[in-house]
Amino acid sequence: MRSLRALAAFSLVTLLAVTTPIHSVSAESVKDVEDEINELEKEKSDLESEKEEAKKKKDDSEEKLESNKKEQNNVESEISSIDEELSQTQSDIADKEGEIEATNQEIASLTNEIEELSNRIDELEEDIVDLEERIEQRDALIKDRLRSIQQNGGEIQYLEVIFGAQNFSEFVSRSTAVNRIMDSDRSIMEEQANDKAQLEDDKGELEASKVTVEENKVAVEENKAALEDQHDELLALQDQLDEQISDKETLLADLEIEYDEMEEVKLSAEEEQQLIDAQAAAKQAALESAQSKKDDLEQKEAEEKARAEAEAERKAEEERQAEEARRAAAESEQEAEQQEEESEEQEQESQPAEEESESEDTSSEEETEQQEEESDVDVQVASGASGEVKSEDAAPSNRSGFIRPTSGPTTSPFDPNRVHPIHGDVRPHNGIDFGQAGEADKVIRAAADGVVAYTGTMSGYGNTVMVTHNINGQEYTTLYAHLDSFTVSNGETVSQGDQIAVMGNTGGSTGIHLHFEIHPGGYKNPVDPAGYLN
Repeated sequence: MRSLRALAAFSLVTLLAVTTPIHSVSAESVKDVEDEINELEKEKSDLESEKEEAKKKKDDSEEKLESNKKEQNNVESEISSIDEELSQTQSDIADKEGEIEATNQEIASLTNEIEELSNRIDELEEDIVDLEERIEQRDALIKDRLRSIQQNGGEIQYLEVIFGAQNFSEFVSRSTAVNRIMDSDRSIMEEQANDKAQLEDDKGELEASKVTVEENKVAVEENKAALEDQHDELLALQDQLDEQISDKETLLADLEIEYDEMEEVKLSAEEEQQLIDAQAAAKQAALESAQSKKDDLEQKEAEEKARAEAEAERKAEEERQAEEARRAAAESEQEAEQQEEESEEQEQESQPAEEESESEDTSSEEETEQQEEESDVDVQVASGASGEVKSEDAAPSNRSGFIRPTSGPTTSPFDPNRVHPIHGDVRPHNGIDFGQAGEADKVIRAAADGVVAYTGTMSGYGNTVMVTHNINGQEYTTLYAHLDSFTVSNGETVSQGDQIAVMGNTGGSTGIHLHFEIHPGGYKNPVDPAGYLN
């Protein structure tokens, strides 16, 4: 009976060992890797769509830039043409101002001439008055002489005066006196005639001078008025041209600002394309890594399956051998029992009491052995089950969380409404800034395991490194900016804590520091890194 129970216990343990399910970690891992590959393929496809959008944005920007440049050239050409016209206008204004100045000088000269003529007129008027007085006096004298001659008989009186001389000397004296009187009368008459002629000439000159002066003055004043009108027109044209130039310069400035903004858009699109290319390369590297991991796991799974099949065959053979042993033991036991029964029947008659006592002892001993054997079986089964659970608990798990990328102190927190220290306007601060307290703080390390998605220069960020991570099935992108230099390249795999760069002051920066960002789900989704750093 003891052998039969032992065989039954052995068979039970063998059966439990064969029928207990094998927990395959590798099969589950292969499925995880396949899911990861599918997700990476999807993300790669999404990146292709984003790349097309970025290319379209870049092409649109280039087209707008070309159109803006043409418009700038047209405006510059118009400004150049207006400048030439303005220069000509300014030259014409200078000429007109010269003509006006010459006219003013001419007017001044005519004014002086008019003043001189006015003085001459005054003199002539005084001379005319004197002549008129002298003429009037002579007229009175001539009238008296004519009246005297008429009363005394004319020229006969002169002969009487001459021939009434008493001697020759008196004759000569009287002749001389008469000649003097006659010469005086003749001189008076000539002077009177000359004065009258001079009076007429002076009056004519006076009238002519007045007419000339007035005509010249009117002509010069008309010329001056015409010149001043032309000057005013030129000044108005100059103001108009100045206004046109001002408008064109304002338009040109606006176009230049627009060009700079579109250039930034183009650069942003180019950077986005580069970033997408880098991310695509990182995704491809991750795909290749995942595929390699899948191949390894599939190989391990095949090996494990082969080992399981071999183990199953071994256990089946052991079970078959155990069954044969069990059958042989059962037959042997049956024969032994028959012999024992025959022997017991012979002894029962002679020693009934002794046999009963021994039978009780044997029964008690067999029960004790059965309990021990059953206990051993339970221990073996529990031990086998415990081994499987322990194996499952020991399965590796992905590391979660990010470490600080530098040992430097925090100098500026995440702030969507921060006033920019350079531009002075409100611009979101999409990360955390770390400063440098010591030389060791300049070492920049990967915040988590991942693949380098981008290394290069970005607008405002200067030298920049971006790393993509996959933590517990969630994708993240970390950004490290204003770097002095970087020690990794696109597509390179990094582990948490690996040095990837050196802190610097490139891009839009006011001093040596690190700008650090975390983007769950991929770039352009910034969150406060403080909640993610261990």
